[in-house]
This record gives sequence, structure tokens and C-alpha cells, in this order.
Amino acid sequence: MRVHICKGILWFFVGLAVPVAIVRFIHGLGATTNLSDTTPWGFWIGFDVLGGVALAAGGFVIAASVHIFHLKKFKPILRPAILTAFLGYGLVATALIFDLGLPWNIWRPTIHWQHHSALFEVAWCVMLYLTVLGLEFLPVVLEKLPFKRTLMFFRRSTLILVIVGIMLSTLHQSSLGTLFLIMPFRLNPLWYSPFLPLMFFISAIFLGLTMVMTESISTSWLYNKQAEWHLLEKLAKAAGYVIGLYTVIRLGDLLFRGVLTSAVVTTWEGRLFLFEMVVSVIVPMLIFLNPTLRSKRGLLATGAFLTVFGVVLHRLNVGGIATITSTGATYIPSWMEFSISIGLVSAAGLVFLFFVENLSVYEEPPRKEVNESEKLSTLFYDSLSQVRLGRPWSGSLQLNSLIVVLAIALSFSLLPVDALWGSRPVPVPTQNARIVQALVQPADEGLPGNRISLVSPGALQQSAIAPVEMLLIDGNRNSTFVLFPHQDHIDRHGQKDACKLCHHMNKPLNWATPCYQCHSDMYDPTDTFDHDLHSAKMGGNTSCQKCHRDRNLPHTKANTPACFDCHQQMEAKGSLVTRRPERENRMAPGYMAAMHELCIPCHSWEEKARTEWQGRLSLCSRCHQVEGDVSIQAWIPKLD
Repeated sequence: MRVHICKGILWFFVGLAVPVAIVRFIHGLGATTNLSDTTPWGFWIGFDVLGGVALAAGGFVIAASVHIFHLKKFKPILRPAILTAFLGYGLVATALIFDLGLPWNIWRPTIHWQHHSALFEVAWCVMLYLTVLGLEFLPVVLEKLPFKRTLMFFRRSTLILVIVGIMLSTLHQSSLGTLFLIMPFRLNPLWYSPFLPLMFFISAIFLGLTMVMTESISTSWLYNKQAEWHLLEKLAKAAGYVIGLYTVIRLGDLLFRGVLTSAVVTTWEGRLFLFEMVVSVIVPMLIFLNPTLRSKRGLLATGAFLTVFGVVLHRLNVGGIATITSTGATYIPSWMEFSISIGLVSAAGLVFLFFVENLSVYEEPPRKEVNESEKLSTLFYDSLSQVRLGRPWSGSLQLNSLIVVLAIALSFSLLPVDALWGSRPVPVPTQNARIVQALVQPADEGLPGNRISLVSPGALQQSAIAPVEMLLIDGNRNSTFVLFPHQDHIDRHGQKDACKLCHHMNKPLNWATPCYQCHSDMYDPTDTFDHDLHSAKMGGNTSCQKCHRDRNLPHTKANTPACFDCHQQMEAKGSLVTRRPERENRMAPGYMAAMHELCIPCHSWEEKARTEWQGRLSLCSRCHQVEGDVSIQAWIPKLD
């Protein structure tokens, strides 16, 4: 019954993660995570990658003990350790696909090499070590298949695979710490250290040992079998010594750098550091190095669980929590981030249990529980109706399927609207451009055109150059603006006839309607049709049939004539803006999209016509300026 309940819980978390996974790959990281430009690495990196790699370190530790140091007494726990490591690294690879903004680029390190990057080395080592672990575990699978020669080949290759695996694991376990050496001013001093690579490697060793203990204790409890307590005590003793070495190095480094006193300061980082040290090293070390405490099974299990929790917490701290103060950004993972991580771990757990039940992972196979329902015949008949009845649902495929379906439905009901339909921008009403005075000066030597810049009124009065009237385009008033030489464009493109090139649509009885009146939101498309105005102008309810001509059709916008059918003078003939089907339906694109759609093509044409402008006029920095930033200037061509 324990196994059935455990599987049901694992299947529930897998089902909970399925809708979130779909949404993540359709709408991206922004719809499912609370990550930002300031906090680009979150829970998935800290737990799934940094923690997952460390949790899987038991494979190379036990393999080295058995095959390199010839400690054959640990052979009974070798296969489960290899399986745990293989599934752990599979979890890391799968989690990376979720965490990458462009997951289809995960293959690029295999082709595009960057020899100076620690992340490049980690990527290659993880890929290769995952392959090595798969080959190390392959004999367990081949034992159930009739490929005896292949089985013998891989058994003879075990020592070579173990040596390669130890090399690869040693490299990337330490290189994960190397990743954080470039951020001494971002990572809190209690967690930053020049010895991070060494501490990551040492912590992976004792975490691997305690993870093997945790796995052995958990499966023994699930399958009601006797755990290898005599071996677990030896692993605990070894882990205690390694924990002691780690503690000496870490505290000695903090003391040498003069930041150890920060741990006792009344800051949340100091309290978190003390909690992490107590949970991950101090309590487990006291249990593991004391023979009396180590012999008590409850305390031994407690020490193993605390070590696993504490080291994963340390990886989370290094991966993001310890950077909160320096960045000023508060990051709390969304429930969808938790669901993906728990779902992946649950899927790995189900695969582990499947292998345990169907392959020779343990020398002593687990005893399968027999439910009362399984004692019944698989086929029996109702005495009255003579209808064939099947086995009840207890622990069956049907029950687990129902759990997954219910979990998927629950997950969909909890998804926010942005996750289902994609994130929507906050409404930002736009405002009209403002007239300002700016200076037009010759460009720097070697550059064509003129330089225009916005200066303070005092500087304008002292300037020997006469100011020029410009339009300051800043639709959302966020201090990022464009200085637009309006009169210059009119002079160069045909005087009054030039207006129609940009002002492609005019409201009735209007000329050169300002952009913001139709493109009235900064990012969202807006409906330009004013129903109340039309109704009032045309006679109220008595005018409905003038637009809704077919009484058999619903009175919707789709069943009415286009604006141009009545207002034939709205569209400016010869405009640079092409008519699109959505505009026939009275929808104006957002202000920013409209501006870019109008300006960028014109600048590109100008570059093609004048070779000296190639690569300059279409750059964003040639138009956009930031208030107070005098290093960014706008440019316009010289008049011919």
C-alpha cells in the first residue's frame, strides 16, 4: 500500500506539471516564471541544475569506492547509486530545456565551442557523463534481454567507464562553482569565495554519500525490505569526515577574508547562513561521527535527510538568494516554477521505481505487496446479471490515470490568464508630441549628416547657434524620446504635399490627424470606431439600419461596412503606409508599432539611396535619446 500511495502522489505532481509545461513552451518564460532581467537565474537553475548535479554525485563516489579502491562491501548499493545518478543527470538535462529562453538551441555547445567559458565545460561534461552513466547502467537492462555478447562487452568495459565518469564528474562538479567566481560584488560575501570550485566538489562528495543513504532508506521503507544498515553506517562515517573537511575550509576561508563576523550580525543573510550551516554540516557531522548516535537508525536517517536539504539550500543560496541585497530585486518563484521542478523529480522517481520493480537493481528484489483485491480472480462474474467484472481499482492503472487527469484539470484551473493567453501589456495611453527648441550642429568628423540634441533653456540662450524647432515624441512620457525634425521632413519631401506620406489617415473634417488620436495606446491595438458618436450624429436608434443592413445577421462590427464606404476622404492617397486587412476593421496598431513601421522603412530606403548612410540611419540610437544622457545623439541628413 505504501508504494501505491507514493506512486499516486508522484503521478499527481506529474499531472500538475503537464499544463504548465505546455504553457511554458507556447508562451515562454515570462508567462510561467517570475524571472526578470535582474534575476535571470531562478529556482530552476538553483534546484534542478545546481542541486540536481550535486544530488547525483553518489554515482561516481560509490563507483570509485567499488572499482578503484576495491571496497567490494559497497557493491550491493552500487547499482541503485548509478541509477540515481543517471536519473539525476537526466533531470538536469530536461530542466535545462525548460530554463533556456530558446530551448531549441541546447545543442549549440556541441558545435559552437567557447574554450574560455566554464559553462561550456559544464555543458560538455554533463552531456558526456550522462552518456557514461547510461552505459554503466546498461548491463542491468541487458540482463533481461538475450544479448549475452553485448552484456559481456559492457561488463568488461566497466572499469574504463568508471574512470572516465570520475574524471568528468570531478571536472563539472567543481566548474559549477567556477561559474560564480565572476560575481564577487553580486554574491553575498558569506557565500562568495575564491574556493567555491573546491567547496562545490567536496560538498558534492558528502552529498552523494548521503543521497545514496536517503535513497536506500526510502526504498526499504516503501517496499518493506531490510536496508543495508551496516553499509549505511560506514557511508555515514565517511560522509562525516568529508563534512568536517568542508567545514574547516569554508569557515577558514571566511575567517581569513574577515567576513565571518557577518554571520552573527542581525541580518537575514547572517541568520540564513547560520541555519544553513547547522542543518547541512553541524548536526549531520555530530550524528555521523558519533558511533552511538550513528547506530540509531532514526538519527542516521535524520542526518542523511538534513544533509540533502542543507546542501540543496546552499546551492539555492549561491544560485540566487544570496544576491537579493546587491541587486535590490525581490524574486519569489511562482507556483508554476515549483510545479515543473516537483513534476520532473516525480517523473524521475516513477522511473526509478519502475526499474526497481522490473530490473535487478538490488541483489534482494523488493517484495511486492499483495492487496486484498489482487487475491481475487482477475475474471469473475456477478451472480445475478452474469456480467464479467474486472479487478477493483486499488493501485491500478485506472486509478493513476484518474489522478493524472484530475491533476491536469486542477493545474489548468490555477493557471493565470496571462499564462493561458500570453502576457498582455499594461494599458498606457499616449499623448501628443511636444514642440521644443533643439540645437542642430555639424556631425563629428568622418560622419555624414547633422547632430541634433536637446539642451537646457539656459544653454540655448548662451549658444551661438540658433535653436531649431523640433517635435519631441514621447508618447508615454517615460523620458525616453525622439527628437523629430518635422519641418526638415516637410521641406525635403514636397512641402504641404508631404503630410500625406506620414499622416495616412484623417478623421472626418480633419487634416493631418495626429498619430496619438488613433494609435491611442503605447503597445495595444485600439479600436478607432466611436459607436456613441456615430449613433448621436445619425439619429440614435433609428439609424441602426444604416450600418447593420442585414437584419438576419447579428449587430456586430464584422457585419458592418468599412469606414471608407462612407468616409471616402479619410485615406490619404499616396501614403507610405500600406492598408492592411485589420485596418479595414477599424483597428489601429499600438503607438510604438505604428511609429516603427513608419520610420524604419523610410530610413532603410534612405540608406539604400545614399551609400554614406549605410548602417547608420536605421540604428535605434540615431533617433532615441534618454533624458539627461548627453552621450546619445540623434542624426539627420544634411540638406542638399
